[in-house]
Amino acid sequence: MLVLLVAATLVAGSGTLAPSPGGGPVISKLTIEPPVAAPNGPARIRFEFRSAQGGLRDATLLAKPAGSSWRRSALEESINRAIAALDSSPDGVVEASARHQGSYTREQHGTTNLYELQVTDKAGRKSNALTVALEVRL
Repeated sequence: MLVLLVAATLVAGSGTLAPSPGGGPVISKLTIEPPVAAPNGPARIRFEFRSAQGGLRDATLLAKPAGSSWRRSALEESINRAIAALDSSPDGVVEASARHQGSYTREQHGTTNLYELQVTDKAGRKSNALTVALEVRL
């Protein structure tokens, strides 16, 4: 049941980031491994993209800890470095490595952080948004 819920979330997104009217690049298969957020823990981010005019320009990665509002994720910078190293291909894969933030409160242990990704191509068009959920472990 959990796998189906996460898959549905990946397709639908949370609605906080809107795609460009008339279409834009399409992103799919977003993963963050391992599937837990831990203080200074490793994070390997991977996603596929297609139909990016001129290639990708940048990404927005938002994070929403339980009981908080959406904000920029500490993982976003590493995704943008990986995008900057790509050529101008309209289709491809982005892989980035980063570390989660340095501390979480005891109250956050066992809660879920949501991460929402959207990319912009070099023509300025915004993609669909994908969301993944990671459990916080101390």
